[in-house]
Amino acid sequence: MYIPNQYSVKERAEIHAFLHAYPFGTIVTYDGDKPIATHVPLRFDEARGQLTTHIAKANPQWRTIEEQHVLVIFKGPDAYVSASWYGHEDVSTWNYQAVHVYGRATILNEGELVEELARLLHDHEGERDHAVSWDALSEPVKRQMHGVVGFRIDITDVQAMFKLSQNRNDVDHERIVSELENEHKSIADVMRRQRKP
Repeated sequence: MYIPNQYSVKERAEIHAFLHAYPFGTIVTYDGDKPIATHVPLRFDEARGQLTTHIAKANPQWRTIEEQHVLVIFKGPDAYVSASWYGHEDVSTWNYQAVHVYGRATILNEGELVEELARLLHDHEGERDHAVSWDALSEPVKRQMHGVVGFRIDITDVQAMFKLSQNRNDVDHERIVSELENEHKSIADVMRRQRKP
């Protein structure tokens, strides 16, 4: 990913927080003819430097997983930024957050897949009333795991870009945030937090 210096994010804690906050990503591989992609929930294990996930066994992409470097794309909130919000003439643009993770993937065995499915449920069910847990599922429901292929990705490189109007002066930045609060509050909140004093 091309990342201008002013939008580059290098701080590990900031990137890790993003991967935990936006765990739904796109896995991209190459099938020998063209790039292919699948949208999946992922678990990030920062201690091991790994991502884990699963895809349907009927999805032919899983057959390409172990043969190459894979790319996983994570995206946060995004929004169009109108040039009418600046104090001078310039071009309109788009603000967004994106993290690209590269790595080598390994297919999980059945025991590892069960562990990862249980962890995924725990991560997203948390403290909900009537939270679903792997252990409480019936055997017929658990057997549905035979319809998926799980894998882990050992991370080899991470690229992060948060394009949040860092190149704008304080007055323009504040005006952009104010306008976005009406249309795209999530990115306005991120911009307000990310602005360096």
